[in-house]
Amino acid sequence: MTDPDNRILQINAAIDGELDPMSALELERAIRADPALAAERERLKALREAVRRHAPREAAPRALVDRIAALSAPAALVATAQPRASASSLPTGRGRPSGWPNPRALAVAASFAVLGFAAGVGLTSLRVPDSSQAVAGGLVSDFARASIAGQPFDVASSDRHTVKPWLAGRTTVSADIVDLAAQGFPLAGGRVAVVDRIPTPTLVYRHNEHMVAVTELPLDAKGARGGEGIETIDGYHVARWAGPNLAYVAVSDMDEKTLAEFVAAFRRGPSPAAEPRRP
Repeated sequence: MTDPDNRILQINAAIDGELDPMSALELERAIRADPALAAERERLKALREAVRRHAPREAAPRALVDRIAALSAPAALVATAQPRASASSLPTGRGRPSGWPNPRALAVAASFAVLGFAAGVGLTSLRVPDSSQAVAGGLVSDFARASIAGQPFDVASSDRHTVKPWLAGRTTVSADIVDLAAQGFPLAGGRVAVVDRIPTPTLVYRHNEHMVAVTELPLDAKGARGGEGIETIDGYHVARWAGPNLAYVAVSDMDEKTLAEFVAAFRRGPSPAAEPRRP
């Protein structure tokens, strides 16, 4: 990789600790041979440190502070509304001693408590992402890191009979590899993605200067059931669909129309059982 812009991307990835060992070693050799690259690395490191030290920290909006305070108010209201029972304050007849709390006030306090609990549950549900979205977001991050590092695959081959056994020895899923070269999407290689701590196969296809990475998941895997269709996450298009045995998540930097054509071609492709045997 000799393009200066790619070298700068690699330096950024190295500073963030996101460069694989082989690429990091190659980058170190390039930096030792090029004083300009060494100076650029020092500049970026200094810039990162300056931002960390001097960039202003945003204060929480006043509206958010008020909402949090409002959520904690009902508990205090309930606490102050609780009766302080004693021998002199317990009701002894039809009348109610002056120290005994008003039933209406207790009802209002209980209503606020229920409202606060419901609001808290609602905020918790907002903080916990849908598992399928979390999986898709993680695969988008993998795609972006691989693109920046210049390592979109671990094994580079257009031969599915080379890629499939390589993945089989490193994952628990039998990869469904479809030959789409005739449709304009030749296989470029494969890599291993870790989804919910489980190594899963990812196939990388090319289309002109673009790539699409298809991660294959068991149907019962976390985040596998996320519906079908194409969405955009962090600037990348993500397609999800399911077959009889596997679920698929495809991440690409190609446009949505082309990605839809890829998905359609992949779904029409032969299943592994229908693949011709290699002589």
